[in-house]
Amino acid sequence: MKLDWLRADIASARRASALLVLLLACSMLANVTLAAFAMHMAGRERVVVVPPSINKTFWVESERVSAEYLEQMAYFLLQLTLNVTPQSIDHQSRVLLQYAAPASYGELRSVLATAAERVKRDGASTVFSAQDLAVDERTQRVGVRGLLTTFISDRRVSEVSKGYAIELQYAGGRIFLKAFRETSPNDPLEIQAQSQLRLAPAAGTGR
Repeated sequence: MKLDWLRADIASARRASALLVLLLACSMLANVTLAAFAMHMAGRERVVVVPPSINKTFWVESERVSAEYLEQMAYFLLQLTLNVTPQSIDHQSRVLLQYAAPASYGELRSVLATAAERVKRDGASTVFSAQDLAVDERTQRVGVRGLLTTFISDRRVSEVSKGYAIELQYAGGRIFLKAFRETSPNDPLEIQAQSQLRLAPAAGTGR
């Protein structure tokens, strides 16, 4: 009888050992899977494609967004581009480039690098105060007029009226910056200039 009990204990110990080996193998497989997943995801990041704060409702379509969304994005991009110091301009430029349209990335990076070099060389800080903003929902453009104030060593050295046109593009569920350029403060969206260009051929044919 004791021999039977001994044999039963040995069989039970073997079953327990086999179960432990199986659990250990499953644990090792899970660890390898998690390690492979971590290596696969290394270096990836999620890019935020909306302004940090949203205070108006807006709509989106397949290739367009509403005027309210364009307005909020314009204010956000203006802050990144024009409210800068020698210490902040590099970081703000990197954030801005996350929104750059692929076709415009190289040009925007070059312009931002030149601006950063000038700001750091002069030790200058700039602050832009928007006064008027116009949105062209059809072309997904925003025109802004305001005052650009420049400081050097806490001393205000200039305050001039400036106009800027911001061209945006909505594609694949993302908003992209196509262009950010200085324009006339009297015509930030260059509506008058475009009207003159359209009228020029007609004026020529009448002579």
